[in-house]
Amino acid sequence: MRLVVTGGSSFVGAWFCLAARDEHEVIALYSRTPVRLQGVRSVQIDLGDPRAATQLAELSPDAVIHAACKVKGTGDGRSETPSTRLNRRMMDAVLAQGVPVVYASSTCVHWEQTSGYARGRRDDELRLRDAGLPWAVLRPCAPYGPRLPGHVPSHKESFHTLAELVRRSPAVPVIGDGRYLRQPIHVDDFSQAILALLNRGLPGAAFDAGGREALSFRDIVKTCARHLGVRRAILPVPKRVLVRAMRLSPDFEPDLLETSDCDDVADPHALAEATGRLPRSFAAGVGDLFL
Repeated sequence: MRLVVTGGSSFVGAWFCLAARDEHEVIALYSRTPVRLQGVRSVQIDLGDPRAATQLAELSPDAVIHAACKVKGTGDGRSETPSTRLNRRMMDAVLAQGVPVVYASSTCVHWEQTSGYARGRRDDELRLRDAGLPWAVLRPCAPYGPRLPGHVPSHKESFHTLAELVRRSPAVPVIGDGRYLRQPIHVDDFSQAILALLNRGLPGAAFDAGGREALSFRDIVKTCARHLGVRRAILPVPKRVLVRAMRLSPDFEPDLLETSDCDDVADPHALAEATGRLPRSFAAGVGDLFL
């Protein structure tokens, strides 16, 4: 099967390409950062360009794995921005192919607090559901895993930043009290779930994709520290201070950070039943962050 992976230069997209390359022909799309993975063809296409649908069609995909998304500049959800319009154009190009689609969405679609990013994900899911194509939606919760040698994603992954802090700093800053929940899923478990759905036939359903258990952010930090055999203090930082600081960073969306102290959990059992695979625990996978 020829799989076209949008967002192939992203952390999640590149790891899926790596997981799929032995079983399928894989074409990784990128807009700025080339994908340099052995056994994976890399093609530059700007999915926001009006010609993107035609360029995609020339690749003759059997299925599209849609992992591309513009996060920065999606705003607070009260009005459209250039970034939210870009995300809609990217979905236009994908749906125009008329082939099966797996959409890497996000568990943010469940959050009570909204953002432009979350609203765009909800809209994309609805459009895919109503398109009349074979489809599946997977919503990863806090994906993590090792860096790929030689691959530089378009922005630094938050878990890699956390791993560096735990490795180097005696005190690790967290937003607020750090008691909000996450259910991290290893990026290879996420990739293998997509491959299992492709092999079994896309079920026309949406699945939350989380790890084996929910952990507070404090416990995530402690699990990282235990793996290294060190003790680390937790340094609470007011959310408003971090949001203000992150407006200067290219790797974070301030309006998305406003929702960062919400619980974000994902029951893995529905996806495990559909794929026959239960994801690993964070304790079992945390070592990969320090490779």
